[in-house]
Order: sequence, then structure tokens, then C-alpha cells
Amino acid sequence: MTDKEARDYIQLIFDGYKKRKSENHLYSDIDTTKAIIESYINYVEKPKFAIILNQYKRNYIFSESHIEDNYTQYEQDGLSEMYDYIDSFDFKKDKFNIFVTSLVLHGKLYSKCPNPSYGGKLRQSTAYLVDTNIEVESPEEARKYFNSLIPRSDEIFAPLSNNDIFGYINNCIIQTTKLIKVQPFEDGNKRTFRAILNLLLKKINIPPIYIESYEINAYKHALLEAMKYESYDALINFYYSKICDSIMNLDINKSKITDKNDIDSKKY
Repeated sequence: MTDKEARDYIQLIFDGYKKRKSENHLYSDIDTTKAIIESYINYVEKPKFAIILNQYKRNYIFSESHIEDNYTQYEQDGLSEMYDYIDSFDFKKDKFNIFVTSLVLHGKLYSKCPNPSYGGKLRQSTAYLVDTNIEVESPEEARKYFNSLIPRSDEIFAPLSNNDIFGYINNCIIQTTKLIKVQPFEDGNKRTFRAILNLLLKKINIPPIYIESYEINAYKHALLEAMKYESYDALINFYYSKICDSIMNLDINKSKITDKNDIDSKKY
């Protein structure tokens, strides 16, 4: 399948995708979302990530900052810094470690705050998941779990050795959700680990995902189910749909490759 054929195919099946989304049937329609994702990864010529990221920052960085109730302009500016770091990260050259990279991104989130030293530090006090009855690990247990990931970070990439892109995506979703539940930081955990998820998706040339205001309840419901019962199907299906939205709204419908130098030739 050529690039044009793949883009035309994605555009065609996206019409059915939009219809299911308008009828609130989308999150259970995994075959359609997987077909879009697989066609995009395998056949579409992707613009360089910086081109995609500019679209994301112009249109959706505000949405990301509003998923949480308590945000400041400093933190919104910090989100921009986080995604600049993600843009600069090169999996071919830079060593990814979920522990170290999370600390760096958390530091970026608070880098524009009056007290930037707040960022990049593990919590020392009790944490709560607001509006849930989920018991959060103690600071000591949270640090222990987070530290245990240092030598095991590469495990998340294992499915890619067999070209199992959905196994990889699922690994990324599950691991970042577990970290949100553990709450290793005093604040900013969801934003940090959604950024980690977007960094990991960059490895397979997927545009950064975003959650719009009308989707927040669906996201939080699926996230709560995953954290409370370790039942990840709803959250995975939700994220598959968001990957499709990003593919369409940050690339297929928007990005124009005007020069061969604009093409991202890197393969995971």
C-alpha cells in the first residue's frame, strides 16, 4: 500500500469511526481503531515529529492542562517545556529509562513555577486519589516500586522485537497507569505519565494524544476502572480512539509534507 492509498483508506474508514463516536459506540469498536492505527504505522509517510508537535502545541496543549482542576499558567508553560523535551528526545541516541525520564519531565512541568525545585522530586507525604476510594501506597512503597523500574525499563519495548505494535501500546498504557496509581510525585502525576505515554508513542511514530474537555469523564471513568480493578480494556480502547483522533487531526487532515526533508524516516 502506498502512502496515498493508506491515507485515502484511513480517511474512508474514519467516516465510520466518526459516526460510531457520535453515537457513543466508539470505545467498544476496537477493530476500526486498530485498522486505522496499523495502516498509519505501516504505510503512511510521517512528517517529522516537530511538525506534528507544533500542531499539538497550538491546538491541544491547553486541553491537556485542563484535564485537571487545579492548574496554573506556570504549569501550562511547563507543559510546553515537557513537550519540547519530548521533541528533542531521540530513541536512537538517548537512553530511555522510565524512572529517570519521568523525573526529568516532572521537573520540566514545574520549571516555570516560582519554586522550580518542586519538580523532579519524589513525594515524602501521604497522597490521595481525589473522588476515589483507592488507597495510595505510602511514600516509601511508592519510591520502592518506582525504583524497581530502573533496571526493567527495557521490558516495555519487548513486543516491538516481534513487531507487535498493539502489545507495545498496551504495555505503555498499563505501565503509565500503574505509575499514576502509585503517585510517586506530590502533584502532576497524571500530566507527567501522560507525557511519558506520548514519548513512548513517539517511538513508533504516533502523534501525541490529547483529551478534550467533553472526554474527561470517559477518560476518568476508564482510568478509575483500570486502577481499582486492574481491568484495562476500557482504558486501552479509549486510548486507541485518542490515537486515531491524533492521527487524523495532527497529520492526515492537517500536515503537509512539502519537502523530502520533512519526512521522518526513522523506524522503531
